[in-house]
Amino acid sequence: MERYTPTLILIGTAIIFHSILWARNATFLWSRRRTILLVMAMAEVWQLVTDPIGAIWGAWRINQNQVLGIWLYGVGITPIDNLLGIALVSSAAACAVLVFGYSPRRWIW
Repeated sequence: MERYTPTLILIGTAIIFHSILWARNATFLWSRRRTILLVMAMAEVWQLVTDPIGAIWGAWRINQNQVLGIWLYGVGITPIDNLLGIALVSSAAACAVLVFGYSPRRWIW
């Protein structure tokens, strides 16, 4: 179970953030789904390009006991968990920026 804990925490946190944002702003966010998907796609491409560079340079080390075990670019370089993480985080960030900065009920003036 220890192997799945970081991924489960990530998914749980993303569900909480998305639920808060979508609860009162679902119509607005649904109308901006293309923007949200574009942000997610750009984040994924950025992750695929830069993550191997950082790993090869030794900027970080991935604990092999805390990832699902599916690797891109070879063991120790980029776990598939990173792609899931960047998708969830970029989606939550895009939703938050849209809600707080551009929605009819925006909280930032």
